[in-house]
Amino acid sequence: MTLQDYLDSDKLDELMEKWAKATGMIAVALDDEGNFISNKLGFSRNNIEAFSEDIEVDDVIVASVIGGPLDEDTDEDMVTAAAELLVASIQGLLESSYRKKMYEELQASFTNAIEDSATLIKELTSKSQGLKKIENKQNILALNASIEAARAGEAGRGFTVVAHEFGKMAHESGVINDSIQKTLRQLDSSMQEIANM
Repeated sequence: MTLQDYLDSDKLDELMEKWAKATGMIAVALDDEGNFISNKLGFSRNNIEAFSEDIEVDDVIVASVIGGPLDEDTDEDMVTAAAELLVASIQGLLESSYRKKMYEELQASFTNAIEDSATLIKELTSKSQGLKKIENKQNILALNASIEAARAGEAGRGFTVVAHEFGKMAHESGVINDSIQKTLRQLDSSMQEIANM
């Protein structure tokens, strides 16, 4: 992410203009490549450069501030104090802007993850309903097989065992499917709570 991705240049210009009026000095902010990122306010490197300070965000130099007094007789301690105040103010502005941008990106990523999860939950719920239909068909087939085995009498005895096992499998898959549906409902409810935060 570059400085221009999160810099609020209007706030930076406003800050520097107020500082210039309050101190009787002039300064500009430059990005890490030396390009002006603030209003020049009549600044010229040839005639004013009493201080030059780097500005860091997350321990990376992202900008610098150079400037000085319009009056050559200005006390050096006053220039140093004013420069430190300006640099601290710009540092705070850039860090808060950077944190805000990072938070917005994190929030967007989080929102996308919630939306993707909600889509997957709906897809799994739909597939689970398909399993319920298969369970119903298995139960009907097991019932029909039991009826046919009973009609066949002694000759259908082996088929009765198969029909019973088939019905048992249908019941077990139904229990598992019900558990999956319950978990999906809980997950969907949790996702809704997170999305509403």
